Amino acid sequence: MDRKPFINGSNRDKPVSWRDRLKHSFLPVIRQRGEYYAEQRRAILKEVSYGKIIGTVQGSKLYKVSLDDMNSRDGRILMLCTCPFFKQGFLCKHLWAAMVEADKILAAGGVPAVTDYSKYKNDQSKKKTDWQSLFADTLWQGKQPDPPWLDGSSKFVLCYELNVTSIAVKISAVERYLRKDSTLGRERKLQADTIEHRGLPRVDRTIIAMLDNVSERVFRNDFLRYYQRTHKNFTDLALEPRDLELLLPLLAETKRCRVFHSEKKQLANPLHKAVPFTASLEMKAEPKTKKGKKGFRLVPLVRLGENGKVALLFNISVFFHTSPVLFIHDGYLFQLPGPSLSWIKAALKSGEIEISHKDIRDLVIQTEFFPDRLKFFLPEEIAPKTIQDLLPEPLLIVELEKGFLKAKVFLKYGDLEIDRCDPRPFVLDTERWQRVKRDKDRESEILMGLFDKGFQEKDRLFQRDIKGAAEALSELTEQGWRIQGQNRRPFRGGRITELSISSGIDWFDLEGGISFGEHLVPLPTAIRAFLRGEQTVKLGDGSTGLLPEKWLSRNVHMLELGTVSGHKNRGKTLRFSSTQALILDTLLEENEVEPVDRRFIEIRNAMKDFSGIESFPVPACFKGVLRPYQKDTLGWFAFLKKLGLGGILADDMGLGKTVQVLAWLAGEKNGKEGPSLIVSPTSVLFNWQSEAKRFVPDLKILAYSGNNRSDLVKELDRVDLVVTTYGLVRLDIETLKNLEFNYIILDESQAIKNSNSQTAKAVRLLKARNRLCLTGTPLENNVRELWSQMEFLNPKFLGSTAVFNRRFAKPIAKGDKAALNLLQKMIKVFLLRRNKETVAKEILGKMEHVILCPMTDRQARIYSQIRDHYRASILTAIERRGLNRSRIKILEGLLRLRQAANHPAIIGEDGAGSGKLDKLMTLIEETVSCGHKALVFSQFTRMLSLIRRSLDSAGIIYEYLDGRTPQARRKDRVRRFQNSEEIKLFLISLKAGGLGLNLTAADYVFIVDPWWNPAVELQAVDRTHRIGQDKKVFTYRLITAETVEEKVVALQEKKRELVSAILNSGQDMLRRLSREDLDLLFS
Repeated sequence: MDRKPFINGSNRDKPVSWRDRLKHSFLPVIRQRGEYYAEQRRAILKEVSYGKIIGTVQGSKLYKVSLDDMNSRDGRILMLCTCPFFKQGFLCKHLWAAMVEADKILAAGGVPAVTDYSKYKNDQSKKKTDWQSLFADTLWQGKQPDPPWLDGSSKFVLCYELNVTSIAVKISAVERYLRKDSTLGRERKLQADTIEHRGLPRVDRTIIAMLDNVSERVFRNDFLRYYQRTHKNFTDLALEPRDLELLLPLLAETKRCRVFHSEKKQLANPLHKAVPFTASLEMKAEPKTKKGKKGFRLVPLVRLGENGKVALLFNISVFFHTSPVLFIHDGYLFQLPGPSLSWIKAALKSGEIEISHKDIRDLVIQTEFFPDRLKFFLPEEIAPKTIQDLLPEPLLIVELEKGFLKAKVFLKYGDLEIDRCDPRPFVLDTERWQRVKRDKDRESEILMGLFDKGFQEKDRLFQRDIKGAAEALSELTEQGWRIQGQNRRPFRGGRITELSISSGIDWFDLEGGISFGEHLVPLPTAIRAFLRGEQTVKLGDGSTGLLPEKWLSRNVHMLELGTVSGHKNRGKTLRFSSTQALILDTLLEENEVEPVDRRFIEIRNAMKDFSGIESFPVPACFKGVLRPYQKDTLGWFAFLKKLGLGGILADDMGLGKTVQVLAWLAGEKNGKEGPSLIVSPTSVLFNWQSEAKRFVPDLKILAYSGNNRSDLVKELDRVDLVVTTYGLVRLDIETLKNLEFNYIILDESQAIKNSNSQTAKAVRLLKARNRLCLTGTPLENNVRELWSQMEFLNPKFLGSTAVFNRRFAKPIAKGDKAALNLLQKMIKVFLLRRNKETVAKEILGKMEHVILCPMTDRQARIYSQIRDHYRASILTAIERRGLNRSRIKILEGLLRLRQAANHPAIIGEDGAGSGKLDKLMTLIEETVSCGHKALVFSQFTRMLSLIRRSLDSAGIIYEYLDGRTPQARRKDRVRRFQNSEEIKLFLISLKAGGLGLNLTAADYVFIVDPWWNPAVELQAVDRTHRIGQDKKVFTYRLITAETVEEKVVALQEKKRELVSAILNSGQDMLRRLSREDLDLLFS
C-alpha cells in the first residue's frame, strides 16, 4: 500500500479510504455510533490526509483523536483517543467518527492547510453581497446533497426486501427503477456507485454498514469474502435476532422495504414504523356458561398504541424473536414489551382459554404485579371496585449496619402495605376485592420529608449516618411516620429530656434521661449502653429505642466523669463533685439549660469569674521579700481554699515554689489551722527545713524521719509543719492515714505520676482539708501523669482512669486537639504555671539558690569513717609535730571529705550512691524537659565522668569539656551547644571553663562543688552572663548536708578568706586555721 502522505488532496491516485482500511478492526455497533456522531457534525479535524488525522470529537466531553499511518515501523496504524473507553483498551466511536469526516473531506478534494483570507478582504470594497443570498447558501444551512435518485444521477432507487419464513429471515438490498409517476418498477443488482454516493441518507448508510457486517459473517470463505467485498452483493443475507432488533426499525424508517411472508405473501409494501411504536398486551374476560356452570373465556388482545385500535392476538401473523418482541400488522412495525415470544407462542397454541368463576380472582391476583405486561378487562360483576380517596400513611422499616441507619419505605393505604418502589398506580386489595388508586403526589411529599431528615437514596433503600439518626426518627414520628424494626416491632428514636441539677454537701446531682415517646431511659443507663458500643436499648414494651448518638458523642466525655448516685434515686442521676462545676456548666450551656440550684450557681460563678489571680498580703511573720508574681500565688492559694479545691503550682524551676508555699503556711500558722504536712523526695528534705528556718523562723517544724517515728506522732499537735519523704509515707501509711492535716503538700509531685504505684496509692489515703502539688514538670511523658496528681488533689475530678484514658489520654496521644482543648479548659483553674519569660521583668540580676542534698545511707557511713579516720590522725599529728608540720595531712583529709561528699566512687567506693548526684539529675531532667539549657561545673573530672554515665543512661544529649580537650575541639563543642536545639547540657571542669568561653545559650548554672573564692565562682557563672544574653540566669549550688561542705557554709561569713584558702588549697591557709576551726570541719 502506498504510504505516501496525501495532504490536502494533493495526490492524484487516491489510496484506500480510512474506513475501508480499518472497518474490520471496529465492532459494527461502534461503527454505527461513529456514523451517527459524524452525521451530527461532532468531528472537527485540524489536519487531514490519507496518512494522518488530527482533531477533536464532541462526546460527553471534548476528546482529542489522532490516527497516524506514516510513522509506524511495523506497518500498523497508530491510533489515540482521550476518552475512557479507549483508555480501557477498546477502539471507540470517536475514532470512527473522525475517519468518516476525514473520508468525506478527502473525497471532496481535501482541505487547504492555510486559508488565505486576504483576497476576500480585498474584494470587500468592490463587491457587496445580499444578506439573504449569503444566509440562504447551503454552506450556512448545512444542507446535505440529495440522494442519487433525486439529484438526477440515477433512475434507480435503493430498496430492501425482507423474506420471513418459519426457518429464517433473509434480507436483500436491490435497486428498483423509478418511473416517471414516481412508482417503482423493475429490479436490478445493487450498484457500488449507489451505496458510495455522497447523498446516500444516513439511515441507508447505517443499514448498508450493518449488512456489510452480516455478509462478513455469512461469507466465511476467504474467496467468497473477497468477492463480497468487491461486488457488494447483498442478496438473501440470513439475519439473526440481534440483527433484527437494530435493522427492522431502520428499514421501516426508509419506507422502501417490502416484507414478504412464506411463498411471497406480502405483509408490507412498504413497511412503516408505527407511531406510537409501542403496543400493549391485554386480556379480556368474556362470560361463558358451560354445562350450567358460569365461567369466563379469556381473549388475548393487542392494543396498537395507547389509544389505538385493538387487534386479536390470533390475527397477527408474524412475531420476531427479539427483545422486546417486534411484530408487523397492517404494514406497520410495532414493539411489544412485556411478554416473551415463548409466552406468545404458548398463548397462540392454546387457542381459547377457559377459566372458572372461582379461578378468575386467582388469575387477577397472580398478574397483579405485571400491569405493564398484561392488562385485564373484566366484566363489571367480577371486576374489583376502584377506590381513589385514601391518603397514604408512611411506614419506615429500619436496621443498623456499619454506622448507618438503613431504611425501607412502605406506604399504607388502609390495611394495604405497599413498597414505595412498587410501580403500580393501582393496588389490589384482595380481601375487600377493591383496587386502590395511589396518591403519587402525596407519596412524593412524604419522601421529600425523609430527604429533609438527612436520608439519601441508594439501591432502593434510604440511609443516613447514625449520628443524628435518633433525633431524625423522633421528628419523623411526630410528623406521622410509623417506624418499625426488622422484627416489625416499634423502633423509636431517642431525645434528651431537660436536664436539672441539685446540690449536696460537696457534690451535685445531674438528672435527665432519653425520651422515647412515652418511655424514658435514665442517663446512667443510656451512657452505659453507649459505652458498651450499643446503639439501641430495649424499652419497657419490648420495642427498640435508638440512642441519640450525636448528642451522646458530643457530651459523653463530660457525662462519664460523673458517677451513678446512690440507692435513693435508684441509679437515675449522675453525681459530680463540687470541683467539676465547670464541667457541668459546659454541659448545661451546650444544651441551653439554665440551672436553678443556688449553691451550684455560686460555685460556678466563682470559677467562671476567676479570670486571673490577685495579690494577697504577705504575713508579717514571713522574713523574706516576695516578688509581685509570688504575691499573686498567695491569692491563688486563697481562692483554692475558699472553694475547697486542690491545685498544682507548676512554676518554672528557680521561681521560688518553696518560698511561696512557706509564705502561705506562715499565714496558716496565724489562723491556728493545725499542722500541715510536706511530702518530698529525700534529696530536698533538708532544703525544706533550712528554708523554713530562714524565712519563717516562728514555724515549729517536725522532721518525720528516723527510727523513732512512732513517738513523733504524739508531737504533731505541738508543731506547725511536718516534713517527711515519699518513702516514709509509703511505709507508715497505716499510721498516717488516720491523721488529719490542714494542708498536704506534695513537693516534686511527679513522684506520683504513676497512679498505680504504691506511693501514689498511699498519698491518696492521707487526710487533709486542703491539698497542693508542687512541680516544675507536671507532665513528662503523657497526660496520665496529670490524672494521678489531680486524683490526689480533687478526687473524681477527671473521672476514673479508664474514663480518662478513653476520653483524653488516648485521643490526645493521637493528636486530637478537641480533647486537648477540653482538658486545658477543665484544669485551667487548678494549675498555675509561670515560666521565666513571663515574669522576667520582676527578676532582678542573677537568681542564686543553695540546695542541701542529703547523703545516701551508705555514703553517710563511708563519709563518717573517713572523717573519723582523718580527725584522729590529724589531731595526733598536731599533738606530735605541731600544726604547721601537719599541713599535708590536713589538706589530704579535707580533699577526701569533699570527694566523699560529692560521690564515694571518686575515692574508689563504688556502689554507694550519691545524694548530690541524685538531686543533680532531678534538677537536670526538669531543666531539660522545660526546654532550658544549663552548664554543669565541677572541680573533679572523676565527678564529671560519673555525671556523664548517668546522663547516658537517661538518654540526655550533652557536650563535655575538660583540661584535656584540644583547643580546636573546644570551639566546635561550644558552637554546637550554642546552636543545637537537641543539646541542652554542657559539662565543664573548673580548669577548662575558667576563661574564654561564651555560653549565652544557657540560662541555668549548676555548681556541683562549691568554691568560695569570689573570682573563681564569678568566672564560672559569667560564662552565661556575656554580651548577647537575653535571659535571666539561675545559679544552683549543690551542698551535701552534714558534711564539710555545709560546715564551710557556716564559716563563710565568719572567715571568708579562710574558706577561700581551704577550697583552693592555699599554702597560707594554715597560718589562719585555728584548732577550733579544725574541730568544726572534722566534726
